[in-house]
Amino acid sequence: MKKITLLLVSLFLLSGLAANAQHLVAKLGYNYANVSLDKNVSVADIKAGRSGWQLGVGYQTEPVNGFSFQPEIVYKVSGYKLSDATDLRLGYIDIPLNVQWGPDLLIARPFLFAGPYVGLKVSNSLKGTVNDIPETTREDIIGGIKKAEFGLGIGIGVEVFKFQIAGKYNWNFGRIADAGSVDYTTLDGKPRTFEISVGILF
Repeated sequence: MKKITLLLVSLFLLSGLAANAQHLVAKLGYNYANVSLDKNVSVADIKAGRSGWQLGVGYQTEPVNGFSFQPEIVYKVSGYKLSDATDLRLGYIDIPLNVQWGPDLLIARPFLFAGPYVGLKVSNSLKGTVNDIPETTREDIIGGIKKAEFGLGIGIGVEVFKFQIAGKYNWNFGRIADAGSVDYTTLDGKPRTFEISVGILF
């Protein structure tokens, strides 16, 4: 119920911005998530990095002195590897609130952007070889993952005609799991995500 309420509130806030928006933005992208694991993790062959994808929409306000505001709602697939053959896959609804700045060069608009984001976990699963992991441990892995994330993103991009191409680096301020829940989810650091996206402006 809390997940549905948060999503509805987010949609309502974005729809309220539509009246002042210059463009609707539909975007598709690739992301690579990485996180450092605690030295006490008992699994010898844990791979921290994993690639994923994202799909979202947003609104871009009319630039004023080069500044514009682009809030978004993005569905993101992320996660990390427990081993070469086992992945923990996570699905989030992220809400980034990006402030852009860049000059209009007529044929193109390069820009820098930054802003906070919050994310709500909506799915989690183990993929690959899971038979070697006890069922109770699998439940602990899934149960230990936090339901929300928040952080700061910073990036660079360019708009050419009706296309927006951007690269972004996200710093997550929290851990991906509750520290000490089980050895698999004891994390010694905070997740970092690199994103590349292509958007179409309407």
